[in-house]
Amino acid sequence: MAGKKSFEEARRFLRAPQEAARELAVRMEQLRRWRELAERTTSFLGKERVQQQAGSRVESCACELAGLEAEIDALRERMHELRARQEEVLGRLEDSRLSQLLRLYYQCNFTFAEAAEHMGYSERQIMRLHTMALREVQNLLQEGSRCHLAS
Repeated sequence: MAGKKSFEEARRFLRAPQEAARELAVRMEQLRRWRELAERTTSFLGKERVQQQAGSRVESCACELAGLEAEIDALRERMHELRARQEEVLGRLEDSRLSQLLRLYYQCNFTFAEAAEHMGYSERQIMRLHTMALREVQNLLQEGSRCHLAS
């Protein structure tokens, strides 16, 4: 379908904060596991043996923990920037129904049926509104890129 492809930039833009949140959740889980491993290792070895184990599992755990914490901080920052940019664009939509629908669908993970029920429309109307919203977002994103190129 030609219509779907033409709004790919808008879809990627709208999905970006959720993808960053999923990536953050994965990193948080990895961090939790590495902390558990570090705790088990240090409690098993005892304080004196940990100090003698330079270049050991303890050191690699500490390096992995520090790296993950830095990645998590960067991901949080990126996620906040993406959400702020998304809110800026959604705030520029003239039709509040469009921004409401995009928030429900992309931020709250509503299905079209759930969004239709919540907004008091039929699912078909919601799908039409979604297409209109994607077109508007795509136009705003293209305007923004033209403005950046002009400056």
